[in-house]
Amino acid sequence: MPEVRRYAPGLARREELLDAARDLFAAEGFGGVSLRGIAAKAGISHASLLRYFASKDDLLLALLTRWEDANQDWYGEHADLPPSEAVPALARRNAEVTGYVELFAALTGDAASAGHPAHEHMRRRYEQLRTISHGEHAVDSALIAVWDGLQIMSLYLDGVDVPTELDAYYARPQGPGGDLAAAAPAAEAGMVVAVQDGPVAEESGYAPGRQRRAKILDSATELFAERGFSSTSLSDIASRVGSSKSTLLHHFGSKDALLTAVLTRRDERVNDRIREPLAPRAFLREVVEGARGDSARPGLIELYTVLSGEATALAHPAHGYFKRRFDWVIGHFASVFAMLQRSGQIGADRDPRREAAWFVALWDGLQVQWLYDPASVDIDAELKSHLERLLVP
Repeated sequence: MPEVRRYAPGLARREELLDAARDLFAAEGFGGVSLRGIAAKAGISHASLLRYFASKDDLLLALLTRWEDANQDWYGEHADLPPSEAVPALARRNAEVTGYVELFAALTGDAASAGHPAHEHMRRRYEQLRTISHGEHAVDSALIAVWDGLQIMSLYLDGVDVPTELDAYYARPQGPGGDLAAAAPAAEAGMVVAVQDGPVAEESGYAPGRQRRAKILDSATELFAERGFSSTSLSDIASRVGSSKSTLLHHFGSKDALLTAVLTRRDERVNDRIREPLAPRAFLREVVEGARGDSARPGLIELYTVLSGEATALAHPAHGYFKRRFDWVIGHFASVFAMLQRSGQIGADRDPRREAAWFVALWDGLQVQWLYDPASVDIDAELKSHLERLLVP
């Protein structure tokens, strides 16, 4: 066995480099880390690192392969378990692996951009997941979306324990549901979901300045969706606008301020869907219709998905925005489900806030999958099916 001993030190160094990259990617995001930074953390020179990995992309893909091979081995060893036991157990295992949730959850969204080095890897992963079975049991595709969404959510909100939520998701009441299109019962009378007022866009100044500002926002939106925030420079945006970096800074002051303006305008466009108070069941129908409409505006989905993945890193300038957004949107849907519960449209054994978290997680997870393969994912149909399973017959 002398060959194994001779190569063992090299293999050990490779694992050390993967560990160093894992820690930095999880803490700062893929786009915010350099090969030199990884080499410094591992205590070797940049030149020495290049003996093991030719690029940061190669290092990332090797790290993903290491994790997925381990998961596949575990899954194969537990093929006798039904998904209701195997899925939460695998989630618990992953939660105990240093950096796994932080990096993998971030990449589900971040790599949705077609230009990301892990995009093709993740696309193939979702393609395989849609056909996977566990022993004699098929794995519910919606469950995969909920799982992904919960992992992302857990990096923004305290108290979201993914394995516990998956256990509860499997334990929820089964059986025939209701018809979302059916008329609401009389008990819903007087219940109203208020219109959500989005932030007001900056409209001051002369028309040419407003037009220039809008063009900058368009270009920044496109580039943030394509590459993520960290991998996009102000010079990149200025080049696409056909302007100078100083012009961008004149209108927005900083790259962080430009990011805030991009996210604010996205919220405006999303909030424009519903401009009048609606009863709870009618509101949910409009939500499903809005999800269908988003498919015609893929830039909005890509912007949200890519940035919500990238911003899981605590140091990201949009982390606070997404933390507040998750807290708000879950609270908003919880209030809608609570109204449905009071009017007898969902069971008394349901927890409105937990149902809201699952619904938001499902929606986010479906958007991720849609970006990797739009032809295989019908977001509005999946959301409608989920809501109808929640409603009483």
